[in-house]
Amino acid sequence: MKFTLVSCLVLGLVVTIKSQTVPLPLESEAIVRGGLPHFFSKIKENKKVKVAYLGGSITRADKGWRDQTFEWIQKQYPSVGFEQIMAAIGGTGSDFGAHRLQRHVLQYRPDLVFVEFAVNDNSKPANEIKEAMEGIVRQIWKQSPKIDICFVYTFSKPQLEFYQAGNFPVSASAMEQVADYYQIPSICMALPAVRLITEGKMLLQGKPKEQPDKMIFSEDGVHPFSETGQKVYAETVGRYLKQWETTTTPQKHKLKTPMMPHNLENAKLLSLDKINKSKGWKRVDTSAIGRGFASMFAPIYASADSSDFLQFSFKGTSVGLVDIIGPSSGQVVVWIDQDAPRYINRFDEYCTYNRLSYTLINGLKAGTHKVTMKVSPNQLDKATILQKRNNKISDPALYEKQFLYIGAILEK
Repeated sequence: MKFTLVSCLVLGLVVTIKSQTVPLPLESEAIVRGGLPHFFSKIKENKKVKVAYLGGSITRADKGWRDQTFEWIQKQYPSVGFEQIMAAIGGTGSDFGAHRLQRHVLQYRPDLVFVEFAVNDNSKPANEIKEAMEGIVRQIWKQSPKIDICFVYTFSKPQLEFYQAGNFPVSASAMEQVADYYQIPSICMALPAVRLITEGKMLLQGKPKEQPDKMIFSEDGVHPFSETGQKVYAETVGRYLKQWETTTTPQKHKLKTPMMPHNLENAKLLSLDKINKSKGWKRVDTSAIGRGFASMFAPIYASADSSDFLQFSFKGTSVGLVDIIGPSSGQVVVWIDQDAPRYINRFDEYCTYNRLSYTLINGLKAGTHKVTMKVSPNQLDKATILQKRNNKISDPALYEKQFLYIGAILEK
């Protein structure tokens, strides 16, 4: 049986691969398409409005474009009560976004959902991006055809050349196809920043303390400073929201025949409370283990005993887990039906601290599958793994154990 394994680590880092689709020409900074009719209708009626932000680390950043646009909306419409739904997790893409959409966004009944994954999806095949983004759209409109959606595109250093050539990068090109199919408005927040960089008015990378007279977008070519790159992003969104206020009239969004037959509209995230597990699993202090995202996946269960297991059945073609990886994490072994066991490392060269992560096994045969997950008995050579980034074990006691810290199961 063929399968693919996708492991995503919450670092906010970007890895690029060769384009797997022809980039689309970037003809406009923003396209209104069906607009945001219900969002503006509720504003006019002075009803409470909920705005959700689904994305990666660029959206997660405090005082970034997310906070700045939300503050702009509040000031623009002072008589309206607004509520922000923060649903961004660094280093994660649209596939994980589709799985966690119900828990982190839809259960709060949003009126507008911003979706930002163009940077973190840059390493993925176009078809996988379209399947995930369409799954997000279809899940939202299945809950309510009155929820408005807006795709927004940020950028990273590897994508700069595409924008400078007048094209969308691979990830945004795939997203634009979904946006066009469902008439979803999109804003290329990246373009004004790229223009400033190309014109020499802003540096892509640098340290403000070393160049105080320069306007600098970011330190790493990915994560914008709140005073510069993030501000450009926020001002771009505000400019188009103001223009779009009078462009469309309220009407229910329509779910067409799926664009991608294997889209992620049925993607799920299941709590471990609903999974059969051995008695050795212990609930852990999620605020200590999971850091800033503990509340999004509480409770987290841990074990370092290779006899401990999780066991469940599901119907679909993909399965995975959400976990915390760090100095004391190890390896998981997964059995699916009668297949040979799959050994998946949950420790890597960045594991000098705890962070949220997830892994997916894709490409399973459609149907019902029985899954068993256990702590692997294999002892990882953590010192050798850390050396890939010139990291060293400073405190051996922290790295001695080989734990699994699992927060949820992913299914599709």
